[in-house]
Amino acid sequence: METESLVKSEVFHKDYNLDKKDNLNELPKEKVVFGIFAIVNEDPINCRYIDETDNLQASVRDLFENPPGEGLKKFMQGPWIQMLVYEVLEGSTKKDRQKIAEEWKQKYNPKIDDEGEYPGYYNY
Repeated sequence: METESLVKSEVFHKDYNLDKKDNLNELPKEKVVFGIFAIVNEDPINCRYIDETDNLQASVRDLFENPPGEGLKKFMQGPWIQMLVYEVLEGSTKKDRQKIAEEWKQKYNPKIDDEGEYPGYYNY
């Protein structure tokens, strides 16, 4: 996670945490490539999900409310703190973002099991 253009932020949805925190409206409604990670010592670890979108705010909200798959549902709606990492790519095409998302998938190796855990070992 060394790229200077990457933004890292914990994300909260009011319906899925005890404190009713919510910062989704603070996310940009812009074209991005993004990943959802677990967090340890304020650092993103064990990537669970990577995608591209033309509206980050809507996509992250949708991941909380309608996640694809049981494991991601448990991770997004469960007790974990989610770390969002994204790069704003203004003026990019969907094809551009898909290429970058594939590069991120190779680099960060997103995985998730049916319990919302990162399968295998934790990489701190």
